[in-house]
Amino acid sequence: MKPGNESPSIERRPSVEVYFECCNTRALAYFNAQGTAYTGHCPKCASPVRIPVGPGGSRSKTWVAG
Repeated sequence: MKPGNESPSIERRPSVEVYFECCNTRALAYFNAQGTAYTGHCPKCASPVRIPVGPGGSRSKTWVAG
């Protein structure tokens, strides 16, 4: 790579995948600024989802929203 052609650093926000049963689709829920939950919404019907973060946590990277 030539000097000066470096790609800008992309900082990724922590996220989890959510399967929305309402519309049979998937989307990402992102860690909120307060550090208390992952939040997002269904990309088709905008149904909200909030996954709280607590002590002990979970290793799951995919969640199901009804």
